[in-house]
Amino acid sequence: MEFSWELAESILILLLAGSLAGIMAGMLGIGGGIILVPPLVFVFDLMQVSEVVIPHLAIGTSLATIIATSLSSAKAHLKRGSVDQQLLKYSIIPTSLGAGFGGLVAGSLSGGVLAMIFGFMAVVVSVRMMIPSKASNEIDHEPNRFLIGNLTGLTGIISAMVGIGGGAMNVPLMNMMGIKMHQAVGTSASMGFVIALPGTIGFIVSGWENPNLPEFSFGFIHWLAALCICLMTVILAPLGAAISHRLNTKKLKQVFGIFLLVVAMRTLWRLWS
Repeated sequence: MEFSWELAESILILLLAGSLAGIMAGMLGIGGGIILVPPLVFVFDLMQVSEVVIPHLAIGTSLATIIATSLSSAKAHLKRGSVDQQLLKYSIIPTSLGAGFGGLVAGSLSGGVLAMIFGFMAVVVSVRMMIPSKASNEIDHEPNRFLIGNLTGLTGIISAMVGIGGGAMNVPLMNMMGIKMHQAVGTSASMGFVIALPGTIGFIVSGWENPNLPEFSFGFIHWLAALCICLMTVILAPLGAAISHRLNTKKLKQVFGIFLLVVAMRTLWRLWS
């Protein structure tokens, strides 16, 4: 690969996107994929990658970066005692199975369908997070962690299909079912790895030997782009976790809801424009 201004611009965009994704991953318990997919699409377009594979390559590469990001974020939340380890135990098998299946299915769907699924889902979740309701801290019954854990299998399918770490759905799901907000964020951050690893494998398999893939690709994963992003996300995810613990529950829910709504509307606007 020869040096060019396009290459320099691509690397700078990926480093900046990785920085933002790392902070948001630690702060909101997300994997960072909803931040990373748009800049990855832009970078692959700069690289003149075939339009046929750009959506899948962006989503698959995003999932690959979440493997490292989620581990860094989870470690920071674990140190602060904000991971519900019993819920995490119940979630591992359903989530990993769902993510693996979602990664395989995504290879047969168009980029427009994947964007539509995520956009509509994100609008519903963000509005639910911003509407005032009875705080989860006031719920007087013990959350059904076994049920919540099994429901994450469904979120794992959708998360892997659209290249996110699952926090966009898992944080609101856990919070609405009785898990305190900071615990939901920390636990969701820990689950990112469980979604990203099998989901990444699914994208590798579904894109294996695709003739339209660019250099440095392994299935629908662009490892050079993933490396640039991971350099920043791993460093900055702990900073996001520290910011999360300085915000109260109400403010954290509002930040999460607003952030998710902006991303959802941008996704749908790109789809319809």
